Amino acid sequence: MAASWKLGCDPRLLRYFVGLPGRRSVPGLVKGAVGWSVTRGSSWRWFHSTQWLRGDPIKILMPSLSPTMEEGNIVKWLKKEGEAVNAGDALCEIETDKAVVTLDASDDGILAKIVQMPDVNVSWDGEGPKQLPCIDISVAVATDKGLITPIVKDAAAKGIQEIADSVKALSKKARDGKLLPEEYQGGSFSISNLGMFGIDEFTAVINPPQACILAVGRFRPVLKLTEDEEGNAKLQQRQLITVTMSSDSRVVDDELATRFLKSFKANLENPIRLA
Repeated sequence: MAASWKLGCDPRLLRYFVGLPGRRSVPGLVKGAVGWSVTRGSSWRWFHSTQWLRGDPIKILMPSLSPTMEEGNIVKWLKKEGEAVNAGDALCEIETDKAVVTLDASDDGILAKIVQMPDVNVSWDGEGPKQLPCIDISVAVATDKGLITPIVKDAAAKGIQEIADSVKALSKKARDGKLLPEEYQGGSFSISNLGMFGIDEFTAVINPPQACILAVGRFRPVLKLTEDEEGNAKLQQRQLITVTMSSDSRVVDDELATRFLKSFKANLENPIRLA
């Protein structure tokens, strides 16, 4: 199954998240701590209670904050991974269909790990779906010997600059033929970009046992009808890009893939959520 979304956003921003040509390239699915739009219950922080050494972490699911709430946007995290939390402390700000509200901690503890959209971070092991504990992003790199996909390990635990440095170093090692097996074997989600070759959009082939791959086309200018401050219609040039996600419907069905792309689109078109 493949589904596409067209995005209008600043090309400089998208270069950080989908590995487009530029001074810095950073793959998608990074730093889940900030700004991703998520369906209720599909995103959580792992939260260690005061008894965390004795058992598994507690998953903090997004609650239903109004009778009509179907999904919410995490606008801003107010605590960081590894930070101590007391009962009643504000964890994050959530935008619902009614207002922006604050989610408070219900217990004392330490925030251990942030996970966003975990349902797409899966693989098919031949017998069934397997939930993967880390977000390991495979980035397609063209070399003289063919395509290879070095991996940014545990991308959600890295900052943007660290990921940018990793992609740059791994790409150079790939082109020099110096990648170690553990640097390209595995991965949980792939990104492929043909935009630098003038391709508007394409469908990439999934790398088994992964369940998803995101195909990125080139930026292209389009004219869009908008309104000025006085409500008068005007034409404005925007940069448009098409991304297409191929997914294994045994583990990532149409509904889940659409939610992921909707979240991806919303956050890249509203970069304030990623601040």
